[in-house]
Amino acid sequence: MTNLDIKELIKIPYSCSPTSSVDNKRIAYLNNKSGTPQVWLCDENNVHKALTNYKERVALVSWSPDDKWILFSIDKGGDENFQIKLIDTSDYTNIISLSDDMSVRNDFGGWSTDGSTIVYSSNKRNAAYFDLYTQKINEEPKLVYQTSNNIHSVAFQAYSNDLKKIVFTEERTNRYQYLKILDVESGNITQLSDDNLNGGFKQAIFSENDDEIIIITNEGKDFSGIARLNLKSKKLSYIYLEDHEMEFFKMDSENYRLIFYINDRGYSKLGILNLLNNDSKIFDNPHEVTFMEPTYGWGACVLDESNILLTINATNQNGEIIKFNLDTQKYEFFKKAYEGNIQLNNLPKPTLHSFKTFDDRDIPFFFLKPDNFKQGEDNPILILIHGGPEGQERPTFKPELQYLVNQGIGILLPNVRGSGGYGEEYGHLDDTYKRMDSVKDIEYLWKWVVDSGWASKDKIAVMGGSYGGFMTLSCITVYPDLWAAAVELYGMVNMVTFFEHTASYRAQHRAYEYGDPIKDRKLLEDISAIHKIDQIVTPLLVLHGDEDPRVPMYETEQLVSEMKEAGKQVEFVRFLDEGHGFVKEPNRIKAYTSIAEFLTKYLLQ
Repeated sequence: MTNLDIKELIKIPYSCSPTSSVDNKRIAYLNNKSGTPQVWLCDENNVHKALTNYKERVALVSWSPDDKWILFSIDKGGDENFQIKLIDTSDYTNIISLSDDMSVRNDFGGWSTDGSTIVYSSNKRNAAYFDLYTQKINEEPKLVYQTSNNIHSVAFQAYSNDLKKIVFTEERTNRYQYLKILDVESGNITQLSDDNLNGGFKQAIFSENDDEIIIITNEGKDFSGIARLNLKSKKLSYIYLEDHEMEFFKMDSENYRLIFYINDRGYSKLGILNLLNNDSKIFDNPHEVTFMEPTYGWGACVLDESNILLTINATNQNGEIIKFNLDTQKYEFFKKAYEGNIQLNNLPKPTLHSFKTFDDRDIPFFFLKPDNFKQGEDNPILILIHGGPEGQERPTFKPELQYLVNQGIGILLPNVRGSGGYGEEYGHLDDTYKRMDSVKDIEYLWKWVVDSGWASKDKIAVMGGSYGGFMTLSCITVYPDLWAAAVELYGMVNMVTFFEHTASYRAQHRAYEYGDPIKDRKLLEDISAIHKIDQIVTPLLVLHGDEDPRVPMYETEQLVSEMKEAGKQVEFVRFLDEGHGFVKEPNRIKAYTSIAEFLTKYLLQ
């Protein structure tokens, strides 16, 4: 087995988010080979060049329907206060800013069908509330829907072909929304979904004559699918619904069909839905990958009847844009972001398993094993817990994990109760007073890996970021004797102060999941690791960025201070110019090498 260099692994770039000109002869996309994701262009002569060169990350890219503009969003230091900018496609040199107040967050929603107008959500009026705005290019923005009281956020979904209507969602919880439609001229709002609030909605398109919309929803169902909604009768009819989550669709207007992605136990699969007869087809290829982009978005370009562009991402495949042929089910790389010496295809791939937990429920997990791993031997293991909590561990490229496996450490990647991707019932199993049941799932995973002979009980570590950080701290305080080491990244330490300091627009959604900071204060105190520091006996590494708007630095400062005062083993790596995660290449190198050195010290030495 060849020894891998962790810095070379971390420096492997990605490409994603393809968006095309009207004639499909030019493609804009994101590539992070400069150290942060930037806008790149493939022109009509197949020449690739960077259009932006910022030190900060570009978060998204979108070509306007009138071909005149390439839109992108950018923030500063990971603070998530996104600003919207446009590149003039006449020569790609002129960049104009549609927003420039760096204290405000602007979330791009989409274009009008003629490309004259953008729609976005912004908290410029009040930091705690996102309103809906339209803005014609080179004109001032117009507030078209204002949130208030217990409604803190709205999100654009679709613009009608006649430019008279906008469909948007009114966010009520972290999972559920009301679906509404705005008459652009009069400003009148009509609710399309019922009052029961029993589903979520995302990514809609209008029919050709604007009398209905096609939308991804799980209203009244355990899993999400694709439905038609008649705008006059408000009747919702599913046209595709199976026992897996619908991730994304792209309209292929020329062939009157949808290209869609489903989530099959963590893997993505590609499908086609014929809108004339509702016939569908799921492709076998690409196999054992996800289509989730490294920037956590989704996208596709329909080039012609046979070919599409999309992003693939797998444990042994960095994020790359591919050109996929729907007829042959074969693909070629659009423009490889990585052309180095590491043979990614030869890196290990995970296997999918499940274990029985305390209530006899099956909990799924991925197992990424070194080549020389054998049952019954003294194997070291890392359990990696995802964030969310409605996130999902999926087989995506994580260079730090490939390095650890190369060093001889096995990785377990569980999707405990409350994870996304397994239906609504599963997703609610950890709500509020059931919070610690998900931590108990990790205890039973620990038992499984020991009892099955895959691990030495003295060589198991736990790691997680964001909500996974909360889970990590819960593991080492509730089950302190199980762990050889722990790594906690930008997680919640004190749930009460988390609610006091998190970005004001986020508090309502988090309260629905974790508990109300006033009514459920005792619950939040009881589950907070800050009150159990005396229980910690595990060496702990903590990493966090100062610009984090989700889990503010105060959470980590409390933890480190309390642990040092109690004489506990804790190391702290702090980043001044990162937020909720690490984006810039030097910071990623520092973060992941610190993690690798810490874990190899406690698991291998």
